Amino acid sequence: MNDVVDRILLNYQLMRNMDADRVEASREKIAAYIAKLNIARQFNAHQLTMYGLAYLKELHEGRDTRFSGC
Repeated sequence: MNDVVDRILLNYQLMRNMDADRVEASREKIAAYIAKLNIARQFNAHQLTMYGLAYLKELHEGRDTRFSGC
C-alpha cells in the first residue's frame, strides 16, 4: 500500500511542484483514499495509481468543469 502511495506522490510531483508540507498533507489524504478503494481488493497497483493521481489532481486543482461528475 505504501508503495502505491509513494508512486502516486512521485508521479504527481513530476507534473506539479509541491512543497514538503503539501506533500505530507497529500500523503495522508491519498493513503486514506487508496485504503477505501482497496477494501474490495478489485484493483491492481496500476489502477490504484491512476485513481490516486486523478484524486490528487482534483484535490489540488479543482474539478474539471468539462465533466459532470456522474
